[in-house]
Amino acid sequence: MKKRAPLVVANWKLNGGTDLICTSVASVLNKSFKAEVGIAPPYVYISDMVNFLRNSNILVGSQNVSKFASGAFTGETSAQMLKEVGCTFCLIGHSERRQMFLENDASCHTKIERALVNGLMPILCVGENDQQYELGLTQDILYRQLHQALPNLELQGKRLCIAYEPVWAIGTGKAASAEQVQEVHQYIYQELCAILGEEAAEGVQILYGGSVKKDNAAELLAMPNVDGLLVGGASLDPEHFAQICTIANDVAP
Repeated sequence: MKKRAPLVVANWKLNGGTDLICTSVASVLNKSFKAEVGIAPPYVYISDMVNFLRNSNILVGSQNVSKFASGAFTGETSAQMLKEVGCTFCLIGHSERRQMFLENDASCHTKIERALVNGLMPILCVGENDQQYELGLTQDILYRQLHQALPNLELQGKRLCIAYEPVWAIGTGKAASAEQVQEVHQYIYQELCAILGEEAAEGVQILYGGSVKKDNAAELLAMPNVDGLLVGGASLDPEHFAQICTIANDVAP
């Protein structure tokens, strides 16, 4: 794969408020990053974040998107709506959405299509849980997730990302080793070539997410098939997240 400027995305999950927005913006606003940096706050803060960052290169995205375009779906937010308020990207199929809200690969496929049609960059999250990992089923799980969520997509002129997030390493402090991550990312790239074709697969960035911190960011980003990071808990500390972004600069071509 071609090495490109890394993409570092903060996923705030169900955290944050105006104080975190202000301190996070202050920590990144006046810095010049060669790496791409994105922040996904809770829905209700997206407009505020877009407004604060309007004169910067920082991307703002959502943690989810509806599989519906419009209609009587109380509590849903469509891709068109997210685009109109200034979102650039959206997370799809995060492990917490899969576990707690029973999202499946078919709905992920629909959401990816909705995002692409409306000019959003989908970041599809994939990964195995602890039991699947212990049974050696990592590749089987990824194969199913990728092959059911990604077929028949129209990617011409559009961006797509994959975030590998081993569930056993999310919020546990047990990050996968850089070598493990590289092996899995190489497999993901191999399957992307099979599903999308080699040319399209070259344009897909593969991020790693799972207890990412400033202490392991450099080692992870040094791996040939790691194109960026999806940062959870560490992104709630603005200075910590800014340090991860600075580390990403050091490996940017």
